[in-house]
Amino acid sequence: MQKNHIVIDSNGNLEDSLPLAVVDTSYFASALLSEFTSDESSVSRDFLQDLIQKNGQIIVPQLFWFEIGNVLLNAAKPQKNGAPARITKAQTDAIFMSIAELPIYTDLQPDSEIRARIFSIAQAENLTYYDATYLELARRKDVPLKTWDADLARAAQNS
Repeated sequence: MQKNHIVIDSNGNLEDSLPLAVVDTSYFASALLSEFTSDESSVSRDFLQDLIQKNGQIIVPQLFWFEIGNVLLNAAKPQKNGAPARITKAQTDAIFMSIAELPIYTDLQPDSEIRARIFSIAQAENLTYYDATYLELARRKDVPLKTWDADLARAAQNS
């Protein structure tokens, strides 16, 4: 379920609600790669398209950009079993262009208080520090977290 935030125009009038979600790399990558490979679910792509059509916003931590870059780098490499890469160089370029056009808000660099909270969440929920970064952001912004990671999804439901 996605949470909507109230939007007030400059005259103080209620406009509409703005759907927001923190989206982790597993979910976002699945959405991106579902157009090019048959082994990715279209569920995440459909969710993100719906969010965008409703003028919503994707919220990510700074870590996201390094992770998504690494996912795309690995998808563009030949597989270790000798199979070809999952996506071509041209497809990678198209994906980067698509990402640039998306309504993605990158959260600010976490200060010491946020970093301590991430560490605490990671310990309490038995998550990696990386995954706890997404959960902390979703909790702080009070928006849903979209992920395919089972441990992270479980921890988000405990919130």
